[in-house]
Amino acid sequence: MVVYKFNDIPNELLVDHSYSLRQIRLFLMANKDCTFLHKDIKYLDGESQQRVTVTSKDEYYIHQHSDRSYLYPNEKKVIYHLSDDSKGYE
Repeated sequence: MVVYKFNDIPNELLVDHSYSLRQIRLFLMANKDCTFLHKDIKYLDGESQQRVTVTSKDEYYIHQHSDRSYLYPNEKKVIYHLSDDSKGYE
């Protein structure tokens, strides 16, 4: 269970800035219209201080197909690409 204070949640995530997985997880909980992509991390551990860098932020319409039905997007989703942090700062 993730325990946090309201001011622990970042207001926005900036490209080329470093964040802990905890901060990313809290941001995701508060911003349901976001998707995060990372090549190696399978789980955003809400207690982890491991750091990642936001390498890009884009908005896309996500088109999906599910159970013989086409699900058309009615709004854009924000997609954040993450990479392992090599800078070590925020």
